[in-house]
Amino acid sequence: MSDKIPLYRSSLNTARHCNEVDIWRQSDLENSRCATAIHNAIDCNFVDNHLNTDFMKSIIDEFGFDRVTYILACNIKRAMQDARYSQENKNWSELIAIPDSNLRNEYLINNHPVLINALIDKTRIAFDELHMFSADDCESMAGQELTGKVLILKPSILADEYKSPDNQLFLATAGFGCFPSSLGRSIYGIFLKDNEYTSFYRQDFLGIARDDVLPDWAKSKLETQESESLETVQQI
Repeated sequence: MSDKIPLYRSSLNTARHCNEVDIWRQSDLENSRCATAIHNAIDCNFVDNHLNTDFMKSIIDEFGFDRVTYILACNIKRAMQDARYSQENKNWSELIAIPDSNLRNEYLINNHPVLINALIDKTRIAFDELHMFSADDCESMAGQELTGKVLILKPSILADEYKSPDNQLFLATAGFGCFPSSLGRSIYGIFLKDNEYTSFYRQDFLGIARDDVLPDWAKSKLETQESESLETVQQI
């Protein structure tokens, strides 16, 4: 189990409404600590007009991908008109939902934008090397009943030690969230990788996994489960 403080993505107002202010404050302090750690690491690794970005691995190991990307995105969102940030990184930041009230001064890294831009490049490359599924690998869930479908979890739902494409595959088996017209949001099912039974909310998923992106082990497991279910029905 991860010992990292969870990233609280919602606003303080939402935290008050949900009676989660203490959780928000813990996350807020950790966000500030992350920004300070990045700032200090830049100062230590910027030598002779060159920034060695290899230190980002230790930052990610300490704070996790989700918090590091959140802080980096905050810095771009506070300076979207700054041409020293690449357009690619600006587009990337827009994919990360951050309430305006969470764009706090305490999260600013206070280093030159060119250096921060280089860290964003480094972090994005490191994340891409995880080969996680994305929305491009999915069919839309809109209007779909999800029972019996293989869904793909959003990477942000998984702790860093579980961030792998295999752990994103989730077989929906029940729950009001499986039905598009239901007010309920919970979807129950199993992780295809290890059959662990749990539940998530409908909004925790990117979509329905396309058949052509499923790995062979997943297809084989689904075929075995379908065969076993058919045998059970025939015996009844």
